[in-house]
This record gives sequence, structure tokens and C-alpha cells, in this order.
Amino acid sequence: MDTTMGSIRELTTIEIAAVSGAFSWGEFGGHMLVGAGVGALAGAAAGGVGAGPGALGGALLGGLEYCLTDFVEWYF
Repeated sequence: MDTTMGSIRELTTIEIAAVSGAFSWGEFGGHMLVGAGVGALAGAAAGGVGAGPGALGGALLGGLEYCLTDFVEWYF
């Protein structure tokens, strides 16, 4: 067996952050929180919708927006 590839080592946390891409769980959560806040306000302002469903929909849209933006920036 040929072992001329050299030694294999684990990446440090700095190296992992550099090669992991732009996705961040903290930013993802932030986008979801902002979406929930805006959705709650919009749901409370709209007649019959309510703040709860508006917040849920806003959080889902905020998370989806972050994922799609990250995907587009990563691949294009």
C-alpha cells in the first residue's frame, strides 16, 4: 500500500469556518426572528389573520429567504 499522500489531520475551527461557505446558523435564526416579527405585525394588522399565524408564516419566509440567498450567492 502506497502512503505517499502525506499525513492527514483534522481541520481547525478557523479552517472549517473558511471552507464551510457562507451559511451561518446565527444569521439563519436572525432572519427567522425578523421574519416572525414582521409577520406578526402584518398578521395583527390584517383582519382575521392574527399575529400567531402571521409570525409563523413570516419566520418560514425569513428562513426560506436566507437559504435561497445563500444558495444563489454560493453557486452563481
